[in-house]
Amino acid sequence: MADYNEIVAFTKGVGVRPVSFTSTDGTTAKQIYAPADPASRINFMAISSTAATQHYILLQLHNTTTGDIAPLGVITVPSGAGTNGSVSVVSGLNRGNLPWLQIDSDGNPFIDLNLNMNLEMALLSALSSGETITVTTSGGSYTA
Repeated sequence: MADYNEIVAFTKGVGVRPVSFTSTDGTTAKQIYAPADPASRINFMAISSTAATQHYILLQLHNTTTGDIAPLGVITVPSGAGTNGSVSVVSGLNRGNLPWLQIDSDGNPFIDLNLNMNLEMALLSALSSGETITVTTSGGSYTA
């Protein structure tokens, strides 16, 4: 019987990308991750906020080939998350917000993506002037 690799091994560089939302963005969706290869995985998504109030961010999958958009869920971001010392950074890969997330053998949530299947986020309500929400995403390719 052949042995199979049960652990995902990234064969190309892992990239980290921050994307910020400000009042000028309104509720327009922004790309937070675009796979460069046919098989990519999102390892973490950290969300911080300088907003004075709680906000909600829609996570969606955008098929750039067909233009189809599939909502994946809404992530709650408390005021001051990760920026005021009393509220932690929000994990965007949280099964409380996204119950469909898969969990790897170490208990870590992840999202697998195909080429042309970009992850996007959009605020459900605009930020006030001077406020920022930053989404930092890390992912990599495991194409051989």
